[in-house]
Amino acid sequence: MEGFIISDKVRKAVFLEIASGENSITRIAKKNRIIESVAKNALNELIEKGIIEEKNGEYKLSEEGIKLYGKLKGKNLIE
Repeated sequence: MEGFIISDKVRKAVFLEIASGENSITRIAKKNRIIESVAKNALNELIEKGIIEEKNGEYKLSEEGIKLYGKLKGKNLIE
Protein backbone atom coordinates (compact mmCIF):
# COMPACT_ATOMS: atom_id res chain seq x y z
CA MET A 1 0.00 0.00 0.00
CA GLU A 2 2.98 2.31 0.58
CA GLY A 3 3.89 2.05 -3.09
CA PHE A 4 0.33 2.94 -4.05
CA ILE A 5 0.73 6.29 -2.33
CA ILE A 6 4.28 7.24 -3.29
CA SER A 7 4.13 5.98 -6.89
CA ASP A 8 1.78 8.80 -7.92
CA LYS A 9 2.68 12.43 -7.21
CA VAL A 10 -0.96 13.57 -7.02
CA ARG A 11 -1.96 10.78 -4.62
CA LYS A 12 1.12 11.53 -2.54
CA ALA A 13 0.32 15.26 -2.42
CA VAL A 14 -3.31 14.66 -1.44
CA PHE A 15 -2.25 12.11 1.21
CA LEU A 16 0.34 14.45 2.73
CA GLU A 17 -1.98 17.46 2.75
CA ILE A 18 -4.72 15.52 4.52
CA ALA A 19 -2.16 14.06 6.93
CA SER A 20 -1.13 17.63 7.79
CA GLY A 21 -4.71 18.60 8.59
CA GLU A 22 -5.99 20.10 5.33
CA ASN A 23 -9.47 18.85 4.52
CA SER A 24 -10.51 20.86 1.46
CA ILE A 25 -9.73 19.21 -1.85
CA THR A 26 -10.13 22.58 -3.56
CA ARG A 27 -7.40 24.13 -1.39
CA ILE A 28 -5.19 21.06 -1.81
CA ALA A 29 -5.50 21.30 -5.60
CA LYS A 30 -4.76 25.04 -5.65
CA LYS A 31 -1.82 24.80 -3.24
CA ASN A 32 -0.20 21.98 -5.22
CA ARG A 33 -1.17 23.36 -8.64
CA ILE A 34 -3.16 20.27 -9.52
CA ILE A 35 -6.30 20.28 -11.64
CA GLU A 36 -9.12 19.87 -9.13
CA SER A 37 -10.74 16.93 -10.94
CA VAL A 38 -7.40 15.09 -10.95
CA ALA A 39 -7.00 15.76 -7.22
CA LYS A 40 -10.55 14.50 -6.60
CA ASN A 41 -9.80 11.31 -8.55
CA ALA A 42 -6.70 10.71 -6.41
CA LEU A 43 -8.73 11.42 -3.26
CA ASN A 44 -11.39 8.92 -4.35
CA GLU A 45 -8.71 6.27 -4.97
CA LEU A 46 -7.34 6.83 -1.47
CA ILE A 47 -10.85 6.61 -0.01
CA GLU A 48 -11.56 3.37 -1.93
CA LYS A 49 -8.38 1.83 -0.51
CA GLY A 50 -9.42 2.80 3.01
CA ILE A 51 -6.51 5.21 3.52
CA ILE A 52 -8.62 8.36 3.83
CA GLU A 53 -12.12 8.69 5.20
CA GLU A 54 -14.75 11.36 4.71
CA LYS A 55 -17.03 12.54 7.45
CA ASN A 56 -19.47 15.45 7.09
CA GLY A 57 -17.66 16.71 3.99
CA GLU A 58 -14.24 16.72 5.68
CA TYR A 59 -11.38 14.34 5.02
CA LYS A 60 -8.92 12.73 7.39
CA LEU A 61 -6.59 9.76 7.51
CA SER A 62 -8.22 6.49 8.50
CA GLU A 63 -6.57 4.23 11.07
CA GLU A 64 -4.86 2.48 8.14
CA GLY A 65 -3.80 5.85 6.74
CA ILE A 66 -2.25 6.86 10.07
CA LYS A 67 -0.27 3.60 10.15
CA LEU A 68 0.92 4.12 6.56
CA TYR A 69 1.94 7.69 7.30
CA GLY A 70 4.06 6.48 10.22
CA LYS A 71 5.71 3.79 8.08
CA LEU A 72 6.44 6.17 5.21
CA LYS A 73 7.81 8.84 7.52
CA GLY A 74 9.98 6.29 9.33
CA LYS A 75 11.48 5.17 6.03
CA ASN A 76 12.03 8.79 4.94
CA LEU A 77 9.87 8.19 1.85
CA ILE A 78 7.86 11.34 2.47
CA GLU A 79 8.78 14.84 3.52
